[in-house]
Amino acid sequence: MLSGPLDLVVQNAKIVTSEGVYSAEIGVDEGKIVRIAKSIEDSAERTYDAEGRYVFPGAIDGHVHFKLKYFDDVYTADDFYTGTVAAACGGVTTIIDFVTPESLNYVEDFRRRRAEAEPNVVIDYGLHMSVTNFNEEVVKNLETLFRSEGVASVKIFTAYSKRGLMLDDGKIFKLMQLCKKWNVLVLVHAENEYIINSLVDSFVEEGKTEPIYHSWSRPDFVEAEAIQRVGLLASVTGAEILIVHVSSAAGLEKIVDHRSKGVKIHGETCPHYLIFNEEVYRRPDGAKFIMSPPLKKESDRQALWKGLLDGCFSVVGSDHACFDSVRKLSPKRFTEVPGGVAGTEVIPMILFSEGVLKRGMTFRRFVEVTSLNPARVYGLYPAKGQIAVGSDADFYILDPMRKTRLTKENLHSNIDHSIYEDLEVNCNIVATFSRGELIAEKGVFMGERGRGRYLFRSRGVA
Repeated sequence: MLSGPLDLVVQNAKIVTSEGVYSAEIGVDEGKIVRIAKSIEDSAERTYDAEGRYVFPGAIDGHVHFKLKYFDDVYTADDFYTGTVAAACGGVTTIIDFVTPESLNYVEDFRRRRAEAEPNVVIDYGLHMSVTNFNEEVVKNLETLFRSEGVASVKIFTAYSKRGLMLDDGKIFKLMQLCKKWNVLVLVHAENEYIINSLVDSFVEEGKTEPIYHSWSRPDFVEAEAIQRVGLLASVTGAEILIVHVSSAAGLEKIVDHRSKGVKIHGETCPHYLIFNEEVYRRPDGAKFIMSPPLKKESDRQALWKGLLDGCFSVVGSDHACFDSVRKLSPKRFTEVPGGVAGTEVIPMILFSEGVLKRGMTFRRFVEVTSLNPARVYGLYPAKGQIAVGSDADFYILDPMRKTRLTKENLHSNIDHSIYEDLEVNCNIVATFSRGELIAEKGVFMGERGRGRYLFRSRGVA
């Protein structure tokens, strides 16, 4: 029993869960949900009137890149502060970023990255460990991270050897065996390095350097082949894997095929693949849309939407890694353009407007891919991912009657443009609560820098 008044009661809420929608009030104390009832009689320090609007579990974006170094002193436009402010204003209450190792001492690199985030994040956060080498020292460091530092996921690349990120198949196999032992999730950037390099070299030699050739140098089959390969390695090792930023129908088909055979494989797609196709690369500002994997054909975009509605994707993440216009538009060749776009703030709005309202996405699917599944897959459940007694009081209020144009002026990323400038969504994020604290309301961030907490994640025993 609580001895004093609750910290917060949210009244007139239309609560949305994976089980359905119902009207109730939410009682919060010490950052946790402690009451859900038709009417809460307990006194409260604060009340908030949701005015009959939808209240969703806080979105979890498990794929962001804040303060990401591109080369030398060139970093993404968003750091841990501006990036998490943007996330919060869009209803995202948890993010997971990455540690890119600078040595074989992964524990030291992890702690350095956490030290960069800690004083700046405004919402709760976790860190994936990217694995770019594999030997006895790396194994020892990884096991320390798994055991003591709350790391429950790693990331591998089947491309980017020139940037020192790619892991060969033999090392991927051994890493998957280790991750199976510890029940650690393996995130995979899946593209065939060698085919890409061959196509890029051919296009550059022919003087074909415009942005459209970025897409054509990374066609759908380079993604599909890599997914086929890592899926096979997952099947023989028993590891659980997540293919991030799936961009093609062919890639999604490989995920579905592996899953039908019992492989523990998940797929993630991103807002930009659901809204745009490769035709934007023909625009004068086409370089702004360069990311990897690139946007594909309209048939791919439609297939990704169908896969999302049908349950083929487990999660939606943003792959938020944005660069200002001068960085994107100055290079003469597509090969020199830093890859990445903004997106963490728009996930709930785009999925609600384009998915729920326009395409009939169920509330269940919406909650699953934005909150519940990410919490489960990344080792955050049951504290995160749901509106339930005992869970963290992370939720946002969405108004389905108010439109929002996704312009630079209406969004909160530190980037100087919005690739969604021409898109108007039929909803608006009214307020965001993180552990019961109102941190954003009506497009204004109200929280404090550094209030976010590091999340020690665990996916249980394998």
